[in-house]
Amino acid sequence: MDLNRVMLIGRVASDIEVRKMEQSGNSVVNLSIVTNRRYKNRDGQAVEEAEFHRVVAYGNLADLIGQYLQKWRRVYAEGRLRTRKWEDTAWTTRYSTEIILDNIIFLDSKNGGESIPWNDSTSSTATQPETEDEELPF
Repeated sequence: MDLNRVMLIGRVASDIEVRKMEQSGNSVVNLSIVTNRRYKNRDGQAVEEAEFHRVVAYGNLADLIGQYLQKWRRVYAEGRLRTRKWEDTAWTTRYSTEIILDNIIFLDSKNGGESIPWNDSTSSTATQPETEDEELPF
């Protein structure tokens, strides 16, 4: 049995913009999540490295992210790796590896740090986010 699973805890490092795919009309959102690694180098000095991860969400999950997630919010993101291959205008082969998101938890919500789980495959039973000033329509 094979396994393709990625789990990240980090901060959203990009503005959130939901787009509609031309052919299907489904929502899609591309974002970047940054994770930090702290360690001591050979000289004993503290070093911090930032790693930026490309993340993509589709459908209802993309709509949810677009409505409730903002840049620099802390999230738990879970999904699978996908590598795309294409040729640019100079006929050079390019690759991009991204995480296809299927589960997200907002770790530092506006209303005091309540975790807000979402799983696109169980959207009818998932807990939806709450905001301070408005009631959700669902």
